[in-house]
Amino acid sequence: MALITLNVNGERKTYPIEAQGLRIGRALENDIVLNHATVSRHHAEITLSGRDVWVRDTNSRNGVFVNRLRIREEQLRDGDIVQIGPFELHFEERAAQNVVLDDSRYFPVAAEARGVVTGDVPELAIDLREFFRVSRRLSLIISLNELLDAVIEEVLRLIPAQRALLLLKRDNELVPRVIYPPSQQEVVISSTIARKALEAGEVVLTRDARIEIGGTESIISANIRSALCAPLLVEHGSIGLIYLDSPGRDRFGLRERDLLAALASQAAITIERARLTEELRKQEASRQLFERFVSPSVARDVASYFSEHGRLREPQELIVTVLFADVKGFSSLSERLSPREVQDLLNEYLHEMTEVIFQHNGTLDKYIGDGIMAIFGAPQVNERQDYRATAIEAVDAALDMIEAHRRLIEKLEPSKAFDFRIGINTGPVYAGFFGTRQRLEYTVIGDTVNTASRLESRADLNSVLISEATRNAIGDAFIVQEMGDYQLKGKAQLVHTYKVIGRAFQRRPRATGVFHTP
Repeated sequence: MALITLNVNGERKTYPIEAQGLRIGRALENDIVLNHATVSRHHAEITLSGRDVWVRDTNSRNGVFVNRLRIREEQLRDGDIVQIGPFELHFEERAAQNVVLDDSRYFPVAAEARGVVTGDVPELAIDLREFFRVSRRLSLIISLNELLDAVIEEVLRLIPAQRALLLLKRDNELVPRVIYPPSQQEVVISSTIARKALEAGEVVLTRDARIEIGGTESIISANIRSALCAPLLVEHGSIGLIYLDSPGRDRFGLRERDLLAALASQAAITIERARLTEELRKQEASRQLFERFVSPSVARDVASYFSEHGRLREPQELIVTVLFADVKGFSSLSERLSPREVQDLLNEYLHEMTEVIFQHNGTLDKYIGDGIMAIFGAPQVNERQDYRATAIEAVDAALDMIEAHRRLIEKLEPSKAFDFRIGINTGPVYAGFFGTRQRLEYTVIGDTVNTASRLESRADLNSVLISEATRNAIGDAFIVQEMGDYQLKGKAQLVHTYKVIGRAFQRRPRATGVFHTP
């Protein structure tokens, strides 16, 4: 009930995922052969577990990535992209066989297929209790794939037909999700019937396709076929349709039409609920993951982007402000305290500092022992984000960190007191998500980071030292003291520096002008 598609040498290839799964690698015995030096002989495999599809790394040399995250084993969702070497394998949750909407090819199904093909359709005897049973069963199913199977199962139990299809809309396409009976052959249905059902928003009943479709020569010359097609309607419109057909005239009547309308209405509600529940579950899981290292507001934005696009944001070249904070003399402090006391003290310090960073919409890049690296201005949450505003946030955060540290020291015993210092720099970086689903990090790379770290090491105790680039970005928002040129380790040129004294009494409009790197 799913497909893998990829482009190899400009040719689009499609692989249905069946019970035996798919083996992927460079060796010729694989189901999907990817001939590239970065692909291992037996690189990965895709397997079916019920209706769920899983991809697993089979000890490859260069790894398997799902939506840019390295995985060992991962359940695939509709739209996921599996990266193996330079190849992108696109996963689609749909029926394995293709469905074509074409009146001219709407021929009858094979005579040996299952379902009611001769005689009269038996009288239907559904009452409110039976309808309640169906509704209750569908409402208790959480998995979307399981729900779609159950919908077709109940429809065919109550309205016997030779063939049944359930298709869901994706953008401007009707994607087949369930086809009964399953086969490997292409399935053809009437485009006129499907279009009428979607446009009119009601069940279409055709007692004789030769007459009611409008009569291409192919249809007229074919055997008689009866069909029912019901749109799946929710508040904002149609999300798909259920299509039933059987050879012969008058296989369906008004009673079957009305019954399918009721079943389709209930099915649409439960399908939409399942889709929304799955979307919310994915967003919540993503948000909790991202909140480990970004502020809640940024985490919501990143999670929303991930859920909407099915992947993380692409790495970006941004102008950001990087903050380094480090404790002075923590090693000697550790010698005087027990390991438990050291752990409690460090946890409390890191907690207080991180809270301040998040309050100013900063991103926690990492803890480095007793040190902290934070970024302001990344991830970029909107196109109009101003690096000057995020530089001000960074310096604001630094001053609040100084204050939070002072409050922490005041409540500690004198033997546990310690100092720290902060360095800040603004400039261009390459920013993005790196890692696996088990260990994911958002980080930035570039000389801007190294300069911020060196500034921290030259700062006075319990103070903030900034570069000239940051000074230009913050304008007159803070009172600063010029500290002169410093020769920083690893820097060929001198870096002009400033010590932050405090906030300006009345902040003027943000600085304008051209950005200059140190």
